[in-house]
Amino acid sequence: MKTLTLAATLAAVMTAPLFAQTYPEKDIDLVVPFDAGGSGDVTSRIIAETANTLLDGVEINVVNRAGGGGVVGQTFVSKAKPDGYTILAMTSSVVTNPQMKGAPYEVTDFRPVALYNLDPEVIAVPADSPFETAEDFLAAAKDETMNVVVAGIATSHHMSGLAIERVTDIKFNYIPTKGFGARVQAIAGGHADAALWPLGEAAGQAGNGGGVRILAIASEERSADFPDVPTFEEVGIDIPIWATFRGWAVPKDTPDEVVKTLSDLMKSVYDTPEYIEKMDASGYGAVYRDAEGFSFVVDSYAEQTSVIIEEAGLGQ
Repeated sequence: MKTLTLAATLAAVMTAPLFAQTYPEKDIDLVVPFDAGGSGDVTSRIIAETANTLLDGVEINVVNRAGGGGVVGQTFVSKAKPDGYTILAMTSSVVTNPQMKGAPYEVTDFRPVALYNLDPEVIAVPADSPFETAEDFLAAAKDETMNVVVAGIATSHHMSGLAIERVTDIKFNYIPTKGFGARVQAIAGGHADAALWPLGEAAGQAGNGGGVRILAIASEERSADFPDVPTFEEVGIDIPIWATFRGWAVPKDTPDEVVKTLSDLMKSVYDTPEYIEKMDASGYGAVYRDAEGFSFVVDSYAEQTSVIIEEAGLGQ
């Protein structure tokens, strides 16, 4: 019988039905719906490398099924047998692709298993901006249209701006840019009033002589790395969380016991110091949320984006 080798996971498995007790009996495919070398691929390979040291006699194999901005691989997993042997490296595109690209699945065709990376959106301004606080920025935006840099129209960052517009009485003028360097230049050079970025990108440019300042973060709580930066809700933006997320998901009919076993495996990976070191070295902050916690993130994002896509006419 091939099981997870960790004692805590074994204890949980021994109390589960027979199917879960013998799971996993063969190798597991972790489907990355993007090309090799991207963030989903890099993080998945770091996870698999650690997970395979915790599994006995079986392995997690990273399989790239790129195409259609994630649609090809996501569709494949949505139609896979719900037995725990096909996992999706899930990102926010699973939520938006059905509306934006006509993907033949819904987000409800997947069961979130565990979250391993959460990169909340931030409002960032040039280091020498006259706006010292988010409240200053929002107050000024009521009187004049702010020029805001985003990665592109219809991206999650553009939609985060539309989400801010929905819950405030301000409007932005969006400046789409191609590439991280162009976004840094636009803000650090003072060519725009602000940028909507994921924290992971903005953090490297904030503080210690960097070219930007972070005014607010779209997370349920403040960042440990930027404890003085308030959350969106703290500055009056009624958005509890808006984040680029990465995690595991499986087809919707996968048994509870298998979902728990996989979630426990991810927790064991997270508890491995070498894994944290590799994620940090690669620029990805490691977090862990179980299936319930990950579901909250997915559901919150889906609830907000579905309305925004429809109202803005961004969908097909």
